[in-house]
Amino acid sequence: MALFGKKKKEETVNEAERLDSKTRDELSKAYDELMSGAAKPDEDAEDAPKENTVDAADFENEVFKAKIRKFKEVKTQEALVDVIQLLAGRKFFLPAVSNMKNPFENKDGKPVLKKGAVLNPALLTSQDKKTYLPIFTDNDAMKQKSPSGVVLQFNFEQCVGIVYNKKNPVQAIAINPFTENLILSEELLKQVFKQVEKQTENA
Repeated sequence: MALFGKKKKEETVNEAERLDSKTRDELSKAYDELMSGAAKPDEDAEDAPKENTVDAADFENEVFKAKIRKFKEVKTQEALVDVIQLLAGRKFFLPAVSNMKNPFENKDGKPVLKKGAVLNPALLTSQDKKTYLPIFTDNDAMKQKSPSGVVLQFNFEQCVGIVYNKKNPVQAIAINPFTENLILSEELLKQVFKQVEKQTENA
């Protein structure tokens, strides 16, 4: 891997040549122990800074978003399948709209939905008058605050159900419309679900 430029490489070689024989032997031995797993942990290791750990859900989201970006780049059926395979059961955030300006009230110190208050997923309308259901992998992807201040969490199958519901004027799902912007039309969703049904029957 060319992590360093040629000049840096030459400086490293020159530095190695300046090491005396004893030091090189000690470094070689330490390297061998490290690679074999025989090296003993340093007693002061507890004071050393710990490596940053990545939350599993965040990591899965990054993988999923990378798959979307790959599809947007290559536009192949294989890349689309890679994305679709990660959709089943995946949870998404949906900004909500309400029929009330303040849909919650405090009861015993806890927010409770007011009587008569209704929360529905917010929809997006394009310039050509198509209506989309925007769903988001994480808060960062939303970019904007929810109109009601409430964010719903649905799994993907529930999102598809909203599209299929004839009472909803939704033609497609938009995943992360402000960033990756993957559009899944109703026709595509029906094709995918039919394919899943066929695979289940064949199994």
